[in-house]
Amino acid sequence: MKIVCFALLCILLSGCGNAKTAAEEPKMRFENLDPAKVNMQYGGQKEWDRFYNSFYEQKEGSDLIVLGTVEDYTCFAGGSEIATDISLRVDEVLKGDLEPGENITVRKLGGAVTVEEYLRSMEDAGIMYWNAEELKAKYPEEERRENYIQISFCDLDPVIGQKSLYFLGKAAEGDVYYRLCDGFGQYVETSSGEYVNAYEIASEKRDADEPMMLALGETVEFAPDAAPEERINIYTLEEIKEGMETYTAPPTDYPGAEEEPE
Repeated sequence: MKIVCFALLCILLSGCGNAKTAAEEPKMRFENLDPAKVNMQYGGQKEWDRFYNSFYEQKEGSDLIVLGTVEDYTCFAGGSEIATDISLRVDEVLKGDLEPGENITVRKLGGAVTVEEYLRSMEDAGIMYWNAEELKAKYPEEERRENYIQISFCDLDPVIGQKSLYFLGKAAEGDVYYRLCDGFGQYVETSSGEYVNAYEIASEKRDADEPMMLALGETVEFAPDAAPEERINIYTLEEIKEGMETYTAPPTDYPGAEEEPE
């Protein structure tokens, strides 16, 4: 049985971190980051206690399912991790008690903060992470507010105005939601009005060494002769809604399917 990596999820599910400090910093936007001033670190693939194999299972496992638009976002550091709080305007509710027009916070693991904030976060938490001294040596104090640490998992960075379908769980504490299995629980609207999974798109972009975001109006196309395992699923909203109502047997090619349950 797969085990949830609680060390990685704690910042996602709890309210820890320097969110107040981050709110006092100038607003950072991923598309404006100068690559020369970004120290990029890639997080590994996380494991989960359960992998959702269909829209029906995602619906059953969700506390809330909404179509929502990103209105704002803020990154903050907590210990040696970085998270992003997304302010999401609810456009349509497919499951849950919210009303269209309400705003919720969706927290995701990964983001970008200044080197200064990242080092201060570790010091406040009493953590001496392996790269702290390396960062101090690389960035003199006067440069730490101008350079960034970005931690990126196989996931898309948010874009203001971006619309997605979210399968969400409610955090145990605080008024915060999280996506089921991170990027697997988000389907981003493309310029064609169809939806693609955030994890799948991010995986393609990371392999191609492209920015981990889907710009507004970006078209998602794939070679028609691509092998099945190299294709990314593209859905209409109607197909997703239909899938949420019908149970289908899980596929045999999802991560961990070859493992025998304990």
